[in-house]
Amino acid sequence: MAVMKYRSRTISALSGLVPEIVYVMCGARSETSHPFRALQQLRFIGFEPDPDEYRRLVSQAPPAFTYFNTSVGGRNERRVLYVTRNASCSSLLPPNHALYGQFKDCSSDLEVIAKREVDTVSLGSFLPKSGIASVDFLDLDTQGTELEILEGAQEFLSSSIVGVKCEVEFAPLYEGQGLFADVDAYLREHGFVLFDLSRSRYRRAAFPNDALTRGQLLWGDAIYLRDFRCFAAATNNLALFKLCLLSAHLQFHDYALEVLEFLVSKAEALTPEQCAALRASQDQYSADLRRGARWVRLLGCVESLGLTNVVRETGRLATQLGDRLRKDRAMTEYNWVD
Repeated sequence: MAVMKYRSRTISALSGLVPEIVYVMCGARSETSHPFRALQQLRFIGFEPDPDEYRRLVSQAPPAFTYFNTSVGGRNERRVLYVTRNASCSSLLPPNHALYGQFKDCSSDLEVIAKREVDTVSLGSFLPKSGIASVDFLDLDTQGTELEILEGAQEFLSSSIVGVKCEVEFAPLYEGQGLFADVDAYLREHGFVLFDLSRSRYRRAAFPNDALTRGQLLWGDAIYLRDFRCFAAATNNLALFKLCLLSAHLQFHDYALEVLEFLVSKAEALTPEQCAALRASQDQYSADLRRGARWVRLLGCVESLGLTNVVRETGRLATQLGDRLRKDRAMTEYNWVD
């Protein structure tokens, strides 16, 4: 069951307990959507160092969206921004041409066309001065500097942040960058758990265009959520409400319900109104999940009629054909996501 289909009613009671969700995005270029856009209490904070892209974002910004034409790093300092031919690949770190050039149609993207001195800020220093005392969800897409940005946001990671979406690399596409293993270790130290990971693969430049290969895994987008046990104290109930709400919107239904159950079990630390809202959300959520799984019961009926093998074989062949057509086409491109 996709939670978006049931969002307005499934967790409306829980949503009413959360006055505001602060979503901070570093590397906001081309930002058009995210999984929490439908939340009425969302406050979006975006950082974009490109002046032209910043002006475009500001001109199209909906209410409660704020953008800063600022480069975010690990600390406040003067640095060089390497502007690349593909603007989305620009970084505070120099591109690793020796590595990236090995892959098909990649060299030109990372060609440095300008070097611009910029003043970087850390989230830990900049946000409080801008009147932002807490962050709930952090989204990082900054071409290799994600680890240092996390380090510069340590106070938020240790207190308010309940979720992180972070671009991670499995090979050094930029010189001196932290890799997935480094980011993962740092976030786990702060009580975060990896929930999802997309994988982007690239094929080597010399490989024939009409031949198929798995390609090499270079980068992906990782989603982390805070272990709810980090918020066991009664003073952290609001953080748990937010964790549950955002987990539901990200479609991690089992985890959202686990957090809900934990909250309901500590009723003595909640107000009667909060208890009622949580129980209402728990009941509605469970009911909607059951409705969304009707096909499972239908499959049980098919099995009882002895048609399991026929259905399974038909489904298997259809799936194999669809996957083969999709993957074979994708694997002729320079990169693809699985």
